[in-house]
Amino acid sequence: MADASSGASGASGSQDSAASRAQESQAAAEAAEAQMAAAAAAVNAAPTPSVTSINPAPIDLSIPTGVLSQLNTMQVSTPTLDFSSLSTLGGIPSNPTYADIATATAPTTPTVQEINAFSPTFSIDGINTANPAATDISAVGVNLGVNYTGATVNASLAARMGLSPLSASVTGKFGYAADVSMPGQINAFDLSLTAGPFGTAAAPNYGATLNTSLGLTDVDSLSVGTSLNFDTVNGFKNGSATLGLTHDFSDNLSGYAKGNVGFDTDGITNVGGETGLGLKGEDGASLGLTGRGNYDVRTGDFTGYAGVRANFKF
Repeated sequence: MADASSGASGASGSQDSAASRAQESQAAAEAAEAQMAAAAAAVNAAPTPSVTSINPAPIDLSIPTGVLSQLNTMQVSTPTLDFSSLSTLGGIPSNPTYADIATATAPTTPTVQEINAFSPTFSIDGINTANPAATDISAVGVNLGVNYTGATVNASLAARMGLSPLSASVTGKFGYAADVSMPGQINAFDLSLTAGPFGTAAAPNYGATLNTSLGLTDVDSLSVGTSLNFDTVNGFKNGSATLGLTHDFSDNLSGYAKGNVGFDTDGITNVGGETGLGLKGEDGASLGLTGRGNYDVRTGDFTGYAGVRANFKF
C-alpha cells in the first residue's frame, strides 16, 4: 500500500518545477523586451561624432635679424607726379569764372543727313527786274511745288498759275538712279509729264518725256530718250527720239556720241548729232569739248556748234 505522504510530496515538487519554469519564461521575455527597447533607442538616438584630438606642431613666425637688416637698407624709387598743369577736373574748371564759362567749348552738335524728305518750293517769274513797272502781267506766273528726294528715287510735282489770263499748268517728274552702275541693268531713268495751260483760249498741251540709261559693259552705257506732245484738238502734234553711247576711257576721261531725230504728223522734221569729251581733274576742275550739228529737213538749213568748257575752283 503506497505511502500517502510520499504522494503529497511528489505533487508539491511538480508544482514548484512548473512555477520555476514560468518565472524563467517571464524573465526571458522581459529581457528580450529590454533588449528591443535598447535597440530602438539606439536607432533613434542622434549619432555622437567622434572627436580626434590633434596636437599641431608649433609654427615659427619670427623674422631673422639678418632679413630685417636687409629690409632697412633697401632703396625704393617713387615717380614724382606733377599736378600743376591740371587746371580742370573732368572738364570743369576748379575755380570757374564767368569768363571761363563764356569761353568754354560748347559740345559739338552731331550732323544729321536728311534723306527721303519732302521739301516745298515757291517762286514768281516773269517780272522785269530792271523796270518792274514795265512788267507784262501776262508773262507773270506763280509757281508752287513739292520735291521728294530719296536715296535712289526722286520726284517732284509743280504747278504754275498765270495771272492774265488766269490759267494753270502742271508738271510732274519721277526719277531713279542706281547706287552702283552695273552692266545689263537700267542704271537710271526719269519720266516727265506736263499738262496745260488750262483756262486759255488755246487747247491745252499734254507732253511726256522718258530718258533711260542702260549699262552695256563696265565702261560703256547706252542712253535712249523720247518725247511726245499731244493736244485735245489735233491729238498727236510732234515728238523726238534720241540715242547715245558713252564710253569711259579712264577714271578721268570719258567721251560720248548721240544722235536725235524730230518728227510730226507729216514726217521727219530735223536730224541732229552731238559728240564730246570730258576730262576731270583734281579739286573739281574739269575740261570739256563739245561739237553738235542739226539739219532741218523742211528748209534744208544746217546749224552747228563747237565749243570748249572749263571749270576750275580756286
